[in-house]
Amino acid sequence: MIHRINRRAFLAAAGTTGVALPFLEGLPEKSAFAQTGGNKPVFGFFISAANGVAQQYGQEPERFWPTQLGALTKSGMEAFKNDRATGILSDYAEHLLIIRGVKLPLAGPTGCGHAQGLAQCLTAKPPTGNGNGATSTGPSVDTVIANAVNSQGTSPLTLYSGAKGGFIDDRLSFSDAGKVRAGEGNPYNVYNRMVGLIDSGTGQPSPTANLLLKRRKSVNDLIHDQIQRLQSNPKLSKADKERLQLHFDSIRDIEDTMAEMGGEMTGCSGSLLDMDALESVNDGNAFKQNDNFEKVIRLHGELVGLTFACNLNRVAVMQVGDGTDGTQYVIDGQKRERFHHISHRINSDGNSGTPIAGAAELHAKIDRIRITTVKEILDKWAQYSTPDGPLLDNGFLYWTTHVAVGPSHSMSNMPLIIAGKAGGAFKTGQYIDGKNAEIGQVLTGVLRAYGIQSNFNANGPLAGMLNG
Repeated sequence: MIHRINRRAFLAAAGTTGVALPFLEGLPEKSAFAQTGGNKPVFGFFISAANGVAQQYGQEPERFWPTQLGALTKSGMEAFKNDRATGILSDYAEHLLIIRGVKLPLAGPTGCGHAQGLAQCLTAKPPTGNGNGATSTGPSVDTVIANAVNSQGTSPLTLYSGAKGGFIDDRLSFSDAGKVRAGEGNPYNVYNRMVGLIDSGTGQPSPTANLLLKRRKSVNDLIHDQIQRLQSNPKLSKADKERLQLHFDSIRDIEDTMAEMGGEMTGCSGSLLDMDALESVNDGNAFKQNDNFEKVIRLHGELVGLTFACNLNRVAVMQVGDGTDGTQYVIDGQKRERFHHISHRINSDGNSGTPIAGAAELHAKIDRIRITTVKEILDKWAQYSTPDGPLLDNGFLYWTTHVAVGPSHSMSNMPLIIAGKAGGAFKTGQYIDGKNAEIGQVLTGVLRAYGIQSNFNANGPLAGMLNG
């Protein structure tokens, strides 16, 4: 006799709320993916980084954008990958929509451009206030999406990478005008929430999570016996088993990465985790350290991919660095000045200071580091699938910065990279010119990809970004 696989009973037995979802969603009779009225779900991850990019500015040469408008191909992008940061994404040319010539509503700052840029880059509305107190005058796009497509009451997955400096911290995701969401900076907490190991009352790791630490176990060890029974079930196809194995391999990869960042590396694939390392990660200190900055971004990106594959949330947003991002990158083997200073080209957070030699070139190299991290997230996403096909076909990563150019804090010609097809909605494999359109037209196009008819701009979606 073949027993029906009961998803609810399995999850209850597992003692978690999400750990096996990528596999279990693939069972048609239990699929949350099927509960969409026939529409395939779309998943979007919005990232806003700091300090602009090294695009053409005054006497500084172009080091960011592709060399010409039009079709993007792998070979064409490889031709400029050593000179332009976007070329690093050549492997994903057919999934890319790169848009230049787009501005924020307040295209020139009237106070602190960093706070004003953050408060409008996902809201498409002019901010209110000056200095580091500038805030939004409306909800951000992630809120609009979550309200329309998430399960009732499920907010966007809101993340933060880097130390919060206190001058301009969270300023990207808004539930409404002036109502900012705090981003979770510790990937360990994100992970525990995802697999149901955060106590809803305290917001801290649950007794089960602490027990895993004390026993130096992986989350996978909680449900080892259940997984073995699933693997032996004759109802499962080869593809089902491969998806299940990928999910649990991904969990172990995440745990390995957190252990490595916390201190001593201890492999956890079939063995024990380093309890001290995980406790350090849980405390959050390791994830605030300068040298781990890009690792945190990658790990958050991995967790977002797994969240999407689980269909636990359909929209995520991440602020990278505080408003002025003082990360000190290691470039050519040397720890450099604070990134904010490099973006100003002087050793100062203001408008006067000692010039930094080769600052424009250093900024270009930081861009290359940042876009390499984007590529590594896409590399991981390329391994994920949903019952509707590959995650990169059904989802997208949206990367921008909250000012366009560091020295001037200009908010015209904003960097904008979309990677992923959003179920075929985006016209990918293209580098297009927005012709000085406001960012609201791009965000309206994103809403259309989700099937949402709301508008962020009266002119509708940006021409050339959507199919059909």
